[in-house]
Amino acid sequence: MKRSRDVEQLLAANEQLVLGMLRIQSEVQAAEYTLNEIARAANIDELTNLPNRRELRARLQHAIEDAQLHSGSFALLFLDLNDLKLINDTLGHHLGDVLLIETAGCLTQCVQDGDTVARYGGDEFVILLAHCTSRDDALSVADKTISSLNAPKAIGDRQLRISISIGISLYPVDGTDAQSLIDSADAAMYRVKRDKPVASPLPRGLRQRMLHRREANGALVIAALKAQQLQTLAEATLEHEKFILAMVAHELRAPLAPLSLSAEMLERSDQRDGPRLHAIIHKQIEHLTRLVDDLVDVTRIGAGKLHLTRKTLDLATVIQQAVDICEPAMNARTQVLELTLAPTKVKVEGDHLRLTQVFSNLLSNASKFTHTNGVIQLSLRVTGTWAQVDVSDTGMGISANALPIIFEPFIQDEHTVCVNQKGLGVGLTVVRELVEAHAGSVVAHSEGLGRGSCFTVRLPLS
Repeated sequence: MKRSRDVEQLLAANEQLVLGMLRIQSEVQAAEYTLNEIARAANIDELTNLPNRRELRARLQHAIEDAQLHSGSFALLFLDLNDLKLINDTLGHHLGDVLLIETAGCLTQCVQDGDTVARYGGDEFVILLAHCTSRDDALSVADKTISSLNAPKAIGDRQLRISISIGISLYPVDGTDAQSLIDSADAAMYRVKRDKPVASPLPRGLRQRMLHRREANGALVIAALKAQQLQTLAEATLEHEKFILAMVAHELRAPLAPLSLSAEMLERSDQRDGPRLHAIIHKQIEHLTRLVDDLVDVTRIGAGKLHLTRKTLDLATVIQQAVDICEPAMNARTQVLELTLAPTKVKVEGDHLRLTQVFSNLLSNASKFTHTNGVIQLSLRVTGTWAQVDVSDTGMGISANALPIIFEPFIQDEHTVCVNQKGLGVGLTVVRELVEAHAGSVVAHSEGLGRGSCFTVRLPLS
């Protein structure tokens, strides 16, 4: 009878495990889908659906490497729409957007397979002619493009001719890197615009109205510069978000393999294997729980929803509880913990659970990045009106590049990432935010790689 109940319990645990695995797998797939969508959005211009500046630079770099490998050549056309500001200001920005979309379609039809038409920004486009080997061939494509765009087109409820100025650069005659080729074609385009008057797509009366607005448009130039700065910042933020999503998806996926294997073994194992398989399952679930808890804490902190339950605490008691949590891992690595506490009670106002989390995170980090038989030290003392806790180790240390940003979320020192394969790099962020929520401070010190590290926490005395 007892054996039957044990089998029923194992089957029930197995069923819960499988359901949990399916939920985690669904979340990972959703994260991967989101990541793919973000990657696509990062390389495509939203309005014209053409490659954007980032993607153009990548393809241009590839063309340069291919030309260097085969001693080849290619051409770059830099195109600028004439009077797009005039159209935006007199007919409306919506019509200006329609004009840009129409231009993108025409340019795409004027090139061959393997060439790239990209929106460089605003009313500027760039065409990479990957198989064009001479300036005459590039001029032929430019003439074809001008003729195609200059044909009357229905833009909204008006018939307009799209006027454009084009500059040309050749690799390697006009430049051997992406920026010099773009700059050369851009300069050539401005020479064309300066030396050759272009026909306006609008009647003279509308053009005159534009001239009267020149002074007011000075403010728009300043706004455009600020917008470009914001775009650069947004692109950098997007790259960081892509990295974070990839890392979260990877970390959530990692425990699935041992969980899946344990589930399969439970189905065909005898009772003797139960404790070992349960230990594997418990360990992986504990890891997943820790990852999710860290993410939840970072989310709460970012949203300003972190809640503290404050009362007067003996800080030595809090530290001892953190030691009890981390000591098994230290013993497994045969590490030595040297604990030095103040001779008298050190009272602070704080949240017992959260302060325990602070010191257990610091001790866990010290153990994780300290080799077997290493030494970890924790000292508690009173300095003026402050309680000061120093957690130091003889471990891998922190590089000079990582030290200033070690408390930022999702940051891991590249020299130690091979050791910290399990984690999202948010533990120290949680430490900093919890300490500062207690009106304290935390700083990191390290003399460099291989020379250990020290984290100093200061909390106001009660």
